[in-house]
Amino acid sequence: MISKNQIKFVKSLQKKKFRLESKCFVVESSKNVNEILNSNYKIQQIYATKNWIEKYKISDDISINQVNQNELQRISSLKTASDVLAVVSIPLEKSDFDFYGINIVLDDVKDPGNLGTIIRICDWFGVKNIYCSQETVDVYNPKVVQSSMGSITRVDVIYTNIRRMIQEVAINVEVYGAVIDGQNINQMKVSKNSLIVFGNESNGISKEIKDIISERITINKIGEAESLNVASSAAIILNKFCN
Repeated sequence: MISKNQIKFVKSLQKKKFRLESKCFVVESSKNVNEILNSNYKIQQIYATKNWIEKYKISDDISINQVNQNELQRISSLKTASDVLAVVSIPLEKSDFDFYGINIVLDDVKDPGNLGTIIRICDWFGVKNIYCSQETVDVYNPKVVQSSMGSITRVDVIYTNIRRMIQEVAINVEVYGAVIDGQNINQMKVSKNSLIVFGNESNGISKEIKDIISERITINKIGEAESLNVASSAAIILNKFCN
């Protein structure tokens, strides 16, 4: 059974304000919850069906509330609820920045699906850090968590003043910016110690950030499409930088 107060609390975590107040976020689906279980994240509560509980032998240290599918649907942010939902503590944000290797910078990326997919792409290519402007969508937004498919457990997402950060580290690393009118990445030798900046879905990289980028790069265009989705661009560019 699940109480009215529990329903109210879990549903409130769909909003950033309440995630910040409670320092908790929601993870849904067996894949994502199992990734959390195998990570350093601390689970506050699991709501799961009888079948899920019997299938996955969870430690007695974790509080599990057996519920039915209808109850899960009442607290889920998904159109069709999975068989498990976990309330997870938001960890302390990483404070020691590490700029070794390839790092991603996101300038005002708004779409949760894009951020989640970029996190997953970074995980695929072994990129450990994503530095985000304060205006970028919250990493613990349910749609970000869902679309990352568990990769939030292996990729650090850090919110900071990205202009100041770039200015401070530019002397030691190459700073690339993905733009429409940059240099073709297929025709250049890229640094393996670099920051790669991706901009807002509609407006691209802001002028204040573009002004401090050392190299403007682009993906060779063959067809007639006006632009690429930011997550698609990240995948193509990281394939160049990481191989």
